[in-house]
Amino acid sequence: MVQLNAESGRGTAWRIWDLHVHTPASLVQHYGADNDETWERFISELEKLPEEMSVIGINDYWFLDGYERVLKERKKGRLQNLEAIFPVIEMRLDQFGGTDSKLSRVNLHVIFDPNLEVEVISAQFISALQPKISLAPGYAEVDWQGVITKKSLCNLGRKIKDTVPLTERERYGSDLMEGFNNINVRLDDVKEVLDGPYFRGKALIGIGKTEWSDIKWNEQSIASKKNVINSSRLLFTAYPDASRWSDDVEKLRASNVTYKILDCSDAHYFLDSDQPMRLGMCQTWMNTTPSFAGLTYALEEFERRVYVGLEPPAVERIRKNRERFIKRVRVRSEKKDCNLFDHDLPLNPGFVAVVGNKGQGKSALLDCIALGGNSSRNKEFAFLSASRFLNKRNEKVARDYTTELVWATNTTPRKVRLTDGHDGSVPVSVEYLPQMFVERVCSIDPGTDGIDEFERELRTILFTHIDKSERAGEKTFEALLAHKTQSSDDDVLRLRKELSEAVRQYVAATTFRFENKAEEVQNRFKLKQEEVTEAEKKVGEAEEALAEIDSGSKDDDELADRRKRSEEIEKERSRLLEQRRVNEHKRAQMRRQLADMESLIHRAEAIREDVDEINRDVKAILGDEGETLVSLTINEARYISWRSSTKETVQNLEVRHQELGDTIAEREKDLLGITGELAAADSARERARQRVLQSKEHVTALMGDEDEPESYKGLKALLCRINDAPARVDQAREQILRCSERIYEALNARLRAVESMYSPAADFIARSEVVKNAGLQFSAELRMLPSWKDVSAGLDGRRNGDFIEWLRGLPQRIEDTSWEQLKKQLAEALCRLEHERGELSGELRNPGAALRSSTTLEEFLNRMFDLAWLEVSFGLTGDGRPLSQLSPGQRGLVLALFYLVVDQRTTPLLLDQPEENLDNETIASKLVPAIHEAAGRRQTIVVTHNANLAVVGDADQIIHCQIRDGRFTVSSGSIAELDVARSAVNILEGTKPAFDNRRHKYEAFPSLT
Repeated sequence: MVQLNAESGRGTAWRIWDLHVHTPASLVQHYGADNDETWERFISELEKLPEEMSVIGINDYWFLDGYERVLKERKKGRLQNLEAIFPVIEMRLDQFGGTDSKLSRVNLHVIFDPNLEVEVISAQFISALQPKISLAPGYAEVDWQGVITKKSLCNLGRKIKDTVPLTERERYGSDLMEGFNNINVRLDDVKEVLDGPYFRGKALIGIGKTEWSDIKWNEQSIASKKNVINSSRLLFTAYPDASRWSDDVEKLRASNVTYKILDCSDAHYFLDSDQPMRLGMCQTWMNTTPSFAGLTYALEEFERRVYVGLEPPAVERIRKNRERFIKRVRVRSEKKDCNLFDHDLPLNPGFVAVVGNKGQGKSALLDCIALGGNSSRNKEFAFLSASRFLNKRNEKVARDYTTELVWATNTTPRKVRLTDGHDGSVPVSVEYLPQMFVERVCSIDPGTDGIDEFERELRTILFTHIDKSERAGEKTFEALLAHKTQSSDDDVLRLRKELSEAVRQYVAATTFRFENKAEEVQNRFKLKQEEVTEAEKKVGEAEEALAEIDSGSKDDDELADRRKRSEEIEKERSRLLEQRRVNEHKRAQMRRQLADMESLIHRAEAIREDVDEINRDVKAILGDEGETLVSLTINEARYISWRSSTKETVQNLEVRHQELGDTIAEREKDLLGITGELAAADSARERARQRVLQSKEHVTALMGDEDEPESYKGLKALLCRINDAPARVDQAREQILRCSERIYEALNARLRAVESMYSPAADFIARSEVVKNAGLQFSAELRMLPSWKDVSAGLDGRRNGDFIEWLRGLPQRIEDTSWEQLKKQLAEALCRLEHERGELSGELRNPGAALRSSTTLEEFLNRMFDLAWLEVSFGLTGDGRPLSQLSPGQRGLVLALFYLVVDQRTTPLLLDQPEENLDNETIASKLVPAIHEAAGRRQTIVVTHNANLAVVGDADQIIHCQIRDGRFTVSSGSIAELDVARSAVNILEGTKPAFDNRRHKYEAFPSLT
């Protein structure tokens, strides 16, 4: 069992590093003699440094006595606020900047591994350079050949000042300063010593940025200037304004020279000074371990691990959201004899990589963290499952262990037994992607519900991009989508009803056109016209015969009265018959009006219910005060009055109809009696008169009215309707297209609502290089469904030639699903339906004749024009392909990228082997940058077997899981720590020799480097 205390094993952490702290020996020019009083003040000042400033470099020119004295104070128990103290030796290069009248020197700094003994640095570095030093130009004649010590440099300084007129000496510094300023070393000499066996890998060169900048860029100095900076691993400067740092870095990077600038105090003054170059003024933050290896590591990962400013964004994020960061995880039992688990593991707030050989407890640790965070995916845990640790054999053992997460808020942690599941009454405080869950949702065949679940996962993340003020109180993407599209969906339903009415009118118009041929009706009309002409001729003949009889006979007054009475009764009967016909027409018309108004009233009542519902919803939002939003007035009094009056009129018409019937019957009875009397008195004339009456009645019957289809008037009206039929069919066809277009507009409104929901995430994806490099793009469109082919299923193949194939090929003929494209095709399809074999050049036919007997024309047309085969398709594409067409590995990458990059939640994210099914190039180019981005926003804990994730991915903490003596053990730290690095190499690289073997083979191919 690896024991971990409160701070060890947490990996890297953000600390302020000040690698340029002058000791009193360096500050002598400001504070006088290097005495015990000055030193005591210096040590006290160091102890006052803020907690974050925990790493310093003691800079003491050529000397190490100041560094040694700091170490002695530390051994006495002082300076425990400092996690690491580095020895830094500063010297002057034989490089000059500035102008001829005011030369400046280039300062060179060597930072040594604090694990090196002081004696080694003194003997093997300072002594090795001793023979190679030279005096500055202008002082070569000064007699000085001493060994470099503080005393000898003071001696040199005095000799230099002795060469200066007394009046000029006030411009010079102390003897020590002047001695130091005028001894020079060559850069190559320093590099040669550091490349030797004592210091290889244990020292770093740095230069002062300001002094280096003073070197002129000219033909004589450009090569030397570049050599100086590129021989250095870092640059020092003391920023009066740290906001310049990022610009300076970019300028140097653009010049293709070393750009890794560190801000430092360059402490010429103590804390209480108002001067900028004083202790505590450093603003260099490094996210690394306080060691020489940690420093080297931070410089290698400069962009991610170095920040100059008041506070790194990561530190600010943790400070403001402590409840989002797990400080440590504890898995243990309160029983003394239970030691299967005994973890008290600190967790880094950034990127944590969990490594270990197969079956060594990686998933166990991740499941315990997820359980402590109340993950809702506990059914798919790999270790804490009924098939593994929680089986019946282990159930009693598992119940003895608990897991708890200690958050950065330091609130009392919540203990959860390993046998417990998700608690619906407790918030979910972590996001967990178990491998079983990822494999399930990413490996299901396209077209199944699994793809829907996969896309639902993505939509859950997309929902995080929608501002809370835009969510209308909804909790899920699907609920908000339903809310936003409700209006357009209602419009679609209503418009499809209108389409059905338009289709009925079209079916009636085309059926009428087919069933009533103009030639046939014209022939029948011509025959009827001849019949009328013949009947009218017979009327004339009958009237002539009657007139001839009347001219040859004389009637007595009684007979004349009877004949006159007969004619009057006949006229009255005709008038009564006409009144009864009008009466019947009026009654039928009023009954239709009553039925229509009853239907309209029902529609009005339905609208009133909708209005009441709208006002109730408005009231729930706006409250009771204020005017009603929607007002509806139904003038029921007018309807009731009209209905009462109409029903009364109908009733009166019925009474009148009965009266007319009775009167007509009486008149017919009277007429029958008079006719008998007239026949008895003059049968010949009466028969002639009856023939006239009968002939006229025959003409009247032949003429008929427009409601009698085979009468003269009926056939004439029919001919007019036949002539108007093409125009009516055209109108009905246009009405269908207009209804279909309005349905399209409603679907388009749904599309815009969907786009408004996706646009925040789509904009983010478009801006994110990580996601964009993975080929992910948002798309929303009106897409034709495969169900379009079902439309043609109603056509009879024997009667339609190539029409069926033409119809099925419509999706291939259109450039897009715009209405302009669809309308052209649908209009042509309708015209083809009206012609034989579906050919535009064919003869007209009844469209219903093109269909199978099992399909009605109304069903077929509604299916074609209701656009149910057109849906709002929205989602993501990967490299231009729908997500359903991606491989399981590609879908797994998409899911991981969404959780890592797109997800706006800041709760800790747990991933179990996200590299599964991915090649190394994809891992390095897509997954690693995504993890970097996620770790910059949320605590990210990843179980991995892949070196690209843990090492190349630059994990802040590596946790090594092992089973030792039947117990789960963990150890952890930064990759910069030797034991952790060794574990990483053994597990992820297959041991150091195996890694070296591969590296040497790669290096054998220069084209690969």
